[in-house]
Amino acid sequence: MKPLSKDLTYFLSGSVFLGFSSAYSLLVPVVIIPYIIKTVGLNNYGLSVIAFSATFFLSLIIDYGYTISGVNSLSKSKSDDEKGKIISKALYTKLILFLGLLLLSGLLVVLVPYLWEHRVLFSLSMAIPLSSIFNLNWGLQGLQMIKPLCGVSILNKTIYLIGILLFVKSTGDYIYINFVFGLGAIAAGLLSLYLIKRRIPLSAIKFTFSDFISEINESIHYFVSNISIYVSTSLYPIILGFFVSAEIVGVFAAIEKIYNVMRAPFSIYINLMLPRISFKVEKSLKEAIVSIKNTYIFVVGFILIITLIVINFQIEIVRYFVKDYFDLSIHLLQTACAGIILVLFNCPIYLLLVAMDQRKAIMKTFLFVPVVGIITCLALSKFYGAKGAFYTIVFVEFSYVVSLNVLFYVRKNIFRKGA
Repeated sequence: MKPLSKDLTYFLSGSVFLGFSSAYSLLVPVVIIPYIIKTVGLNNYGLSVIAFSATFFLSLIIDYGYTISGVNSLSKSKSDDEKGKIISKALYTKLILFLGLLLLSGLLVVLVPYLWEHRVLFSLSMAIPLSSIFNLNWGLQGLQMIKPLCGVSILNKTIYLIGILLFVKSTGDYIYINFVFGLGAIAAGLLSLYLIKRRIPLSAIKFTFSDFISEINESIHYFVSNISIYVSTSLYPIILGFFVSAEIVGVFAAIEKIYNVMRAPFSIYINLMLPRISFKVEKSLKEAIVSIKNTYIFVVGFILIITLIVINFQIEIVRYFVKDYFDLSIHLLQTACAGIILVLFNCPIYLLLVAMDQRKAIMKTFLFVPVVGIITCLALSKFYGAKGAFYTIVFVEFSYVVSLNVLFYVRKNIFRKGA
């Protein structure tokens, strides 16, 4: 009973803080979206969504695989000096990646007519990848600074909320939506850097090209996995934009925001439990599985309650977000609920595989499934529009359920023998 008590105490106390900050961070965009759509129009909102998807993709490249590898490295580090070097190397690596992507993005804006037509929007949206240099949420997580992490997240979205109300007041102000989003992330990142520097020593270090390559190689598996996860969902608005109007893309994006809010508890659970499960796996895979069983039941119950609430109030929820394309929005929301149920079955397995450090196997899975997802999205979006894009999301979630479960049951015996 003692391990159970410790697991539940850790899970419940951490969930309170992370749950509140994550709920706030996700609900701010949800609350502000109707104001944005009403102010700039559905078409312009759709344009900003496309720009957001493109620049957030660049942001994910700059974040690289530190959201997982960084947490693991910090958790296993013995000294504060070593932890400081890990964070310093990450900052240098991110800066180099940003400068390279900035040069490439500038070239694309000049060469691609669509990007040149919307060059102001895309230029201001580059604040999003810029903010990734300072994204040290993984550092706070790895140092187990849960309360500061929550405060930083709340600050980020508060600046975004205030910025939208200050800068987005007319139709043409849609160009500032993504800039304000990036501005909030930059401020939060700088605060994270300050808080971490108060905790452990951070200073300039010698950083060579070989160090850069070493950092790239260390996190490449999780980087590919993160990129693939993003591709499997967040690039769909761009694909959808080839076949439907910007207004339909806007509708899809609004319902997708609801889907992401419903999906948030899974991310909270993984972020909270990863350091603990990784530690337990080192001693016993069975103990790690028991720990997940004792805590994940709360996530399952919460998700089922949220899904039932959404289904019961689907009409009111859709009317709050969009005024047009009502029937389409209802259908998309119902499809989203089906996708959420599927995630229940892949979240704990993914957590175990990451804790077992099955990075190569995970990378292969997250390379294969998203490629199938992109092909599926291209086909279904062409024939079914936004419905097809959401069908793809559900199909991808189902593919992850099958792939990750098969992978775990194949690898667990090998891992046990290796341990």
